[in-house]
Amino acid sequence: MSESSFDYSIVICAYNSDPRLLGRCLDAIYNINTVGLKVEMILVDNNSPVPLNTVPYIQDYLNKIDGMKIILVKEQGHTFARIGGVNEAQGKHIVFFDDDNEPDVDYLIELDKLCKKYSHVTAWGPGNIWVDFIDGIDPALEEYGRSVFQERHEPYMAYSNIRTWQSCYPFGTGMAVQASFLKAYVKLQEEGFFTLPGRRGNLLSCGEDVQIVLYCLREGGSAGVAPELKLKHIIPAKRANVDYINRLLYGAYVCGSKSILEVFPEHREVLERSFLSASKLERRAFKKYFKLFFKGDIYKTFDFVSYLGNHCGIYDALKRPVPKRINWLIKKLKLA
Repeated sequence: MSESSFDYSIVICAYNSDPRLLGRCLDAIYNINTVGLKVEMILVDNNSPVPLNTVPYIQDYLNKIDGMKIILVKEQGHTFARIGGVNEAQGKHIVFFDDDNEPDVDYLIELDKLCKKYSHVTAWGPGNIWVDFIDGIDPALEEYGRSVFQERHEPYMAYSNIRTWQSCYPFGTGMAVQASFLKAYVKLQEEGFFTLPGRRGNLLSCGEDVQIVLYCLREGGSAGVAPELKLKHIIPAKRANVDYINRLLYGAYVCGSKSILEVFPEHREVLERSFLSASKLERRAFKKYFKLFFKGDIYKTFDFVSYLGNHCGIYDALKRPVPKRINWLIKKLKLA
């Protein structure tokens, strides 16, 4: 089929996935309503130790799901996997589901209504996301954990094209983007204009998702969410803990400034005003760090990690070396 011969291309990137998660994701794709739509599903194997096309339950879905195929991207990292999926996609819109996402049965039907009615909105995301801690979570962490893992319940559809982050902009989970915009973004990635690495190893960066939205805005589109788009975000025990949440927070904040600056170079003036000298940053950071020992408040730790990520992100965006004592803190807290 030629480019854009599909209405929607679903792209799922996976590496050594937990069968409980990817199984639920694929089962949701198998059951998703596609009446009146031409849909392809691309499962990107990011060089898993056991190739996904040899796993029995995945082979079953490969035979059951119309338009499903598996492609192999050997270069490790979420960015490379996504680039491979986007370049392979032939749909007018590309929908990203992670291997821990379980979209609602009518996700594509509702998305199609939105795309037809609001063609100027080039990136959509779910307004309703439920977090499912399948192995449970410490009650003291649950409320914060739901926020960190992107639970949201928007009462109405909203979109914007304001060039600073708005509450109505979509997270990466379940995000759908017009293919022409996304392919143009990926081309610039491949040419080195956009350099955010995405999730890789211990670094849990979500900057790529933010940057895709910002790029759509730069090119004249809008971005939004709608409550009719619903999915579950499935979180196992290995993520439902303090150490993982700390790394997730750090990854989210450390990439924020570069996400914006690479799309909107004029943002440099704002970053310059926010920049703290090495001595000032070290002094303030260690003062906050020592207070953690006396307060024993895990939420203060999360605030501190966010603070570190934000300022390290400013240093990175402005191409300044992160102070040595700040790097010591990052290693001490096992953030990257």
